[in-house]
Amino acid sequence: MSRGKQVNCAYCDKEKLSKNEIGLNKKLIHPQIERMMCLTCMAAYFETTEEELKEMIERFKQQGCALFR
Repeated sequence: MSRGKQVNCAYCDKEKLSKNEIGLNKKLIHPQIERMMCLTCMAAYFETTEEELKEMIERFKQQGCALFR
């Protein structure tokens, strides 16, 4: 996947995923993932809430994870 390319959710077709959504896909699923999910679809997939995923993103940022800069 090239940098700067718009990425859409592969499941609900939400357009233009955020950098945090892309980073979370890479962190939780696989660094080379090509079909990404929005937070809503990811929450359903992992049987959690969007709020919990947002909290997870903030923890990864605080830990200095390069995927969330």
